[in-house]
Amino acid sequence: MTKTKKHQLIFENDTDIEVFGISSAYIDYRLAWELNLKLSIQLEKQSEKLEIEDKKTKEINSFFLYYFYDKENLTKYYLIRNKQENKFIVGEKQFIDYFLCIRDNNSFEDETLLSEMRNMNGVVAVFPLESEEFEFTDLLIE
Repeated sequence: MTKTKKHQLIFENDTDIEVFGISSAYIDYRLAWELNLKLSIQLEKQSEKLEIEDKKTKEINSFFLYYFYDKENLTKYYLIRNKQENKFIVGEKQFIDYFLCIRDNNSFEDETLLSEMRNMNGVVAVFPLESEEFEFTDLLIE
């Protein structure tokens, strides 16, 4: 009788997502327009909202999402407003108005990207953040 060997298949999430916090007084569509101009991308408002469960209340909150897939560089861009209908995606970072998440950034060096965004109309500040701090980045993986 021959022995059968068992193998365990483990999937690891090796997706690289960069997160930038943006402080801006602009409304979401105006900031998306500025980002499109400055970064030569085409963020578009999605019909489906990003749904996130509030840890305390267990309530599902919906947030508008802007998205662009750069087929040439295989890079995905997501723009999400931190506060909608008096609810925050990340309540600990209330000073941040928007999150720009870039999946598999093959287009920009971090310093170049930060410099470009900091010089945009309507942007007060841009902060590079660690994607591991945010549970919502797991929802952006398609």
